[in-house]
Amino acid sequence: MKDEDRTPTQVWRTHRLRQIMLFVTIPGVLLGTASMTAAYSSGWMTPAPPKAACQPTVVPAPARGSFTVNVMNATGVDGTAAKVATGLAKRTFKVGGISNAPESWYVTQSAVVHHGPAGLDQALLVASQIPGAKLFADVRKGTSVDVVVGIGYQDLVAMPERLKPIPSEVSVNVYNTTYKTGLAKVVADDVKARGFKIKDVSNDPLQTMQLGTAVIRYGEDGDLAAALLKQHVPGAELLKIDRKGTRLDLVIGNAYTELVPEADVPPLPERPKDVVPTVSRPCKDS
Repeated sequence: MKDEDRTPTQVWRTHRLRQIMLFVTIPGVLLGTASMTAAYSSGWMTPAPPKAACQPTVVPAPARGSFTVNVMNATGVDGTAAKVATGLAKRTFKVGGISNAPESWYVTQSAVVHHGPAGLDQALLVASQIPGAKLFADVRKGTSVDVVVGIGYQDLVAMPERLKPIPSEVSVNVYNTTYKTGLAKVVADDVKARGFKIKDVSNDPLQTMQLGTAVIRYGEDGDLAAALLKQHVPGAELLKIDRKGTRLDLVIGNAYTELVPEADVPPLPERPKDVVPTVSRPCKDS
């Protein structure tokens, strides 16, 4: 309705209502603005700073041979547990039982590592050898862990490059196959003077007869040690045998005269600085 169509009284009431609304609204807006400004200046309206991200706790890893690792197969493929156990043993873990997991266990990951409260670090160390492995905490006592290999398993992580040994890390049996009495003792003393560890000294228990200078017998893990000893024995032949560990047999033959002069032995390679292995304990958000 236009103003000209209303009575003077209606027009007056409309104008009066507008004045009242302006009187109430404008101070309210000003007061609200002032209140917001004061709140921001006091820090009440400032967003809380982001919470610092939780950081894992890095601690020295336990010695690999200080706890037992049991391996269980949940893949349905025969021999998988034994394969994983062999790989862990080569990485100097102490392997205990090898078995199939219960048929009701369905593991889609590469592996699940079960551990008790005292075995968290041990489980983290083992899990680091299996890409994609997960941890599962149970109530067992002690530090042993169970590795349940799942259908997602492909392989262990690549083994680090082996360090070439130094003489003090190599144990040698010295055996005589000649008619020269006491030759094994003479050679053993000379080898010991080069820094090698001497174990058994006697006639060859295999009763071989060597016509050459010497034969160095070694197992699968003793190849680097055998190569080192060969540098000291002129004309020595290497012979791989079925043996665990790195101990060597130096079998003296009839053509032996003396060790290679120390000046002619290749220098030892530089050893890298020892790095303390660690594990990262997952953080606990509050």
